[in-house]
Amino acid sequence: MKAMRLAGLAGILIVTASAQDPGLAALHVTLETLHSQREALTEHDGGSPMLTTAKHQLRDWIESQLGSIKQTGDEKKVSERINDALDQLSVKPADDDQNLLGSLGKVSLDWQSALLIVTTQVGIVCQHDESAYAYKQIDGKWTRVWESEQNDYENYAAQYISAVHVWQSREDGKEVGPAYIMTLGNEWGCASTWHLVYYRIWRLDSSGSKALIDRAEPAWLRGQTFAVGSIVQTQMHFPGPVDALVEFTEASVDGGVHNREAIRHFLIDGDRVRRVDPVALSPRDFVDEWLTRPWDESKEWSSSPSLRQSHLKLHADFVAGYFLGVTAHCQTPDLWQIGFEPHDAQKNFEAQPEVYFLIRWTPPYRFAMVGVSDKPWPRCTKPDPEADAWRTLFSTQEWRW
Repeated sequence: MKAMRLAGLAGILIVTASAQDPGLAALHVTLETLHSQREALTEHDGGSPMLTTAKHQLRDWIESQLGSIKQTGDEKKVSERINDALDQLSVKPADDDQNLLGSLGKVSLDWQSALLIVTTQVGIVCQHDESAYAYKQIDGKWTRVWESEQNDYENYAAQYISAVHVWQSREDGKEVGPAYIMTLGNEWGCASTWHLVYYRIWRLDSSGSKALIDRAEPAWLRGQTFAVGSIVQTQMHFPGPVDALVEFTEASVDGGVHNREAIRHFLIDGDRVRRVDPVALSPRDFVDEWLTRPWDESKEWSSSPSLRQSHLKLHADFVAGYFLGVTAHCQTPDLWQIGFEPHDAQKNFEAQPEVYFLIRWTPPYRFAMVGVSDKPWPRCTKPDPEADAWRTLFSTQEWRW
């Protein structure tokens, strides 16, 4: 009886607090509705148009609180006040960790360059769906100039945002030119360490925000985060392409190796986005990448157009097989040989004839496919186990092993 009285009192306090603020009251009603329909909404992990309603009610109420931020440092107190108020709104039972519909996670406020970045969390099944917004003071008012939300519930892909990076060139201590926003994130779930990783980049200028890169790929959780990345302008004080780099762990074509480090390196010049070197950090990973990417990409890393026929023969929707022994260094200093036994996924993974790849490696990590043969090259006989050692372009990745 005492517990029931306390629960009733808590409910009264929530209603009283939210009644004093129409924005909070409306959000509380939506959260209650979501929680009451949690069984019916689990088919799409809890994604529904009502979830968008909750996201926007939460966003709009947060925006009503931003007026107190006048200078750097004010966002900390405002963040505490926002989270204290929202802590009272959750209607999800504390012991229910499989269905978070009706709950809210923490709101964070963070300065990135001249932008105030706000991230929010609304509960779904086994995770929170996070949204991010950027605000800038225009004519003395905080104005939303960018947002990242997942509101397509026909192809729903909830996101956990692990990082938001903003790059904007500076001159004489002031931001000049467009800003570029990179987000890194992933989906979660009730189980598995394999999930989609998201990496997205927008350009933000006076005309608004434009998405330049929006990709999702399967990745493995090697440590505490799925992906790391960076974005910077190659020439800090002069016009030049924007350099974006993303690294995560993905599946290898070799069932014994299981996974490898994936490198996605882009140069952005206006609306043009080009993938550039490095595309891999070892000869074996390069072969893996060359085999699995479409020819339109792999041809850029091939020394001759004649390699197209070999690529067409080996490339498939699902490439599988086993690397043969240790990578061999050739007598020609910049050449390495990789042996591979393909397995045909359409024929119950039946083993196919061995294939040998000749790779040119130019330091630090520039690779090119030189040749493909059904026999090993006689001048490539020196085992080089260090060639395929695990590597990373980010010092913060060291702990991932």
